[in-house]
Amino acid sequence: MAAVPATRHRLGSLAALCRAGPRLTRPASYSTGLSISSPPPAAAAVRNHRPPPKERQRREPTFPRTEKMEVNQDWCNVYPIAAAFKPSVVPLPVRMGYPIKRGVPPNKTGNLELIKIPNFLHLTPPAIKMHCTALKDFCTEWPVALDNDEKCEEHFPIEIKTTDYVAAGPSARNPNARVVTLTIRLLNLNLDEHAKKKLIKLVGNRYNKRTDLLTITTDRCPSRQQNCDFALYLLTVLYHESWKIETWESDKTEADVDEFIWENSRSEKNVLDTVCRMKEAENLPSIQKEELVNSPEVKSYKESVVNIKNDGETEDSILQYKESVKKLLKLQTATTNSMFQMT
Repeated sequence: MAAVPATRHRLGSLAALCRAGPRLTRPASYSTGLSISSPPPAAAAVRNHRPPPKERQRREPTFPRTEKMEVNQDWCNVYPIAAAFKPSVVPLPVRMGYPIKRGVPPNKTGNLELIKIPNFLHLTPPAIKMHCTALKDFCTEWPVALDNDEKCEEHFPIEIKTTDYVAAGPSARNPNARVVTLTIRLLNLNLDEHAKKKLIKLVGNRYNKRTDLLTITTDRCPSRQQNCDFALYLLTVLYHESWKIETWESDKTEADVDEFIWENSRSEKNVLDTVCRMKEAENLPSIQKEELVNSPEVKSYKESVVNIKNDGETEDSILQYKESVKKLLKLQTATTNSMFQMT
């Protein structure tokens, strides 16, 4: 490398002599320390004592792992966690994709369709059993006293339902999985008659009168836990709000009531008065008010009147009212006796 500066110095001297012109009486000659066209030394062909890439030893392709697996191997060690599909590891003739030229779908080797979707190769029955065995030490036994659904509902009245979605797609998340549904029977809540009616008015169509179930569905929050907390918050607010008594509620009259109430109503007074006059006409001993109210005839008449007032007039309700009036006034017995006399 030291010959290159010397060559430049000599070429510079030659140029100076040429500019002198007529002073030169003899031809000039020069020499270089290194020729450009000369072949490189033998030591430059090998760097760091390594052969060229073409002369390196190539690896021979090995057989896939599926051909070396044993029949009784532990699959949990092959797929211990969730991972993408590996064709060299799964010893199954899996095919997926669009069939080419009316043939069969492509095989698993180099198949991108199998890599796109999630798989459950890490959740085989032996793997699940192993996980359950490991978690068994951290679990408690089911209480012996809770041997049926009625007892479970008695001790745990609130039921929360969630849904987990499993689908083949680029993401395992589903936005509908955040929806939370809370159900509870009003019978399990500590409510009096006023609080129960007010709660039913507040919830609207979320209450099922036939099954006595209150259903609250929440999906406003982005996560499931937030929706669960929000549902419990709504239930707490509804419970405390139903116990409040406003000043205008105590001033309501019978005409302002939303539904018919039998106790202390005009219908109850008229029925008791009618029954008492019937007893006096038949020269029967007088009966106290509590006995008359609890009599089966008065109870049947009460149910029919409440049904017509609150649910409306239907063919069944009118027929029920007719039969209750007959029993109350003893018209059915009188009609039967007159028929026997005519015969």
